[in-house]
Amino acid sequence: MSAAALSVWMPWTDRAGRLSWLKLATLLALIAPAIWMVYKFEAGLYSPKPITDLVRESGDWAIRILVLSLAVTPLRYVARLNRLIIVRRMLGLAALFYTLAHIALWCVDLRFAWMTIALELVLRLFLTVGLIGTLIMIPLALTSNDMGIRYLGAQKWNVLHSWVYVATLLSLIHYFMEVRLDASEAALMCGLFVLLMAFRAVRKSFVPGFVNLAGVAVVSGVATAALEALYYKLSTTVSIWRVISANLDFSYTIRPAWWVLLAGVMVAVLAEVRVRFGAKAARNTFAK
Repeated sequence: MSAAALSVWMPWTDRAGRLSWLKLATLLALIAPAIWMVYKFEAGLYSPKPITDLVRESGDWAIRILVLSLAVTPLRYVARLNRLIIVRRMLGLAALFYTLAHIALWCVDLRFAWMTIALELVLRLFLTVGLIGTLIMIPLALTSNDMGIRYLGAQKWNVLHSWVYVATLLSLIHYFMEVRLDASEAALMCGLFVLLMAFRAVRKSFVPGFVNLAGVAVVSGVATAALEALYYKLSTTVSIWRVISANLDFSYTIRPAWWVLLAGVMVAVLAEVRVRFGAKAARNTFAK
């Protein structure tokens, strides 16, 4: 294979084999957490049980990147950044990479005791849920290329890749179920997932203007607070109302619901700016 043909397959090049600064920046951002984890491990910056820490941290990054991959479509729409489509596959593959690293490190933590690992996967519900989510992601990754689209056809490919929503939901359930004390990030990721799915529903059924998207932001923020409160109610004896009231206390920290609300409002504002700017540009063109 010639150098020119090989360059097309490089993760930092576009379809023509030219360097894409967007893809290169995305690639560097995606491998940065792995490099940082290796550095902390080598420098002894983890706890006395570093593998356990690595299991947790790799899982954190897996779910963050997976949720981020679902944000590509909304950002493309509201900001008219169609070029973002070229990094969506990279995000999905990176999410699977960190997921597989998460599983591999978990096996290392259990010293490759395969019988124990098999029993854990079957008998512990949150592990079973996480495993199913991972198994769904694998065929999506294997077909996340032009060859996969040609082989399956566009319609079947789209149906197959719509399962990413199921994989994300299962991964979030797994994430919530394994939380021990602080569910803040799990609630944030779930809230962002609700926001992104609600955006898709609004875009499909209604005009995604400022009012509708602001409504989505409010509903998603409330849903985030409710999910967090429900988790603490089911896992501890803390009252639901006590958790919800904590969202109104900014003296200690800003709860996940507010971050989800802020993200949703920013999307609504960006969409409104896009509409107004587009209308102004059209008027100026017509006036000329």
